[in-house]
Amino acid sequence: MLFRSYPVERLPTYFNRVAVLPNFHSDSAASILSYSDDIFLNELSKVGLFEVVPVSTDFCRKNFGKDRISSSESLPDNFLPLLIEEFGANGVMFLDLHSFNPYRPISLGVRSKLVDLKSGEFMWAIDESIDAGDASVMVTANTYHRSKHVQAISKETSNSILQSPRLFCKFAAFTLFETLPSR
Repeated sequence: MLFRSYPVERLPTYFNRVAVLPNFHSDSAASILSYSDDIFLNELSKVGLFEVVPVSTDFCRKNFGKDRISSSESLPDNFLPLLIEEFGANGVMFLDLHSFNPYRPISLGVRSKLVDLKSGEFMWAIDESIDAGDASVMVTANTYHRSKHVQAISKETSNSILQSPRLFCKFAAFTLFETLPSR
């Protein structure tokens, strides 16, 4: 499934601090949750459009009764005001990992939404499945890997991004965040 929505072309000037929720997956024990939060936070920070403020699972559990919040569920009544008060945020980013296959061919499905806390409106949304079995994804992932990482020692390890769930997750985050509105 492919869904992209870009309600705004440019982020408003006041939109400079975004609270990023922990990644949600329907299986709270999924292995990807052990590293995906850090990867998505790092890749989003590199974009440099706004200050990225991580929201911890402890904060979510204490204030909302669960570790991770899906972008498609009803939000607690105090959700938006609490993020403004606690984090000084102008926006919130939801990241749902709706599918994940850590074996060849690796694939990762991500639904993400960027919401203006003042108005409650979407600034950006995407729902994308990135599958290493797709030839164009293979080429793009390898190109990304060659340009962003130390070159492989041998040809046997040159396609490691297509075999490593962590590296593929990093590529997926980079690819998705490239579509964010500009400043």
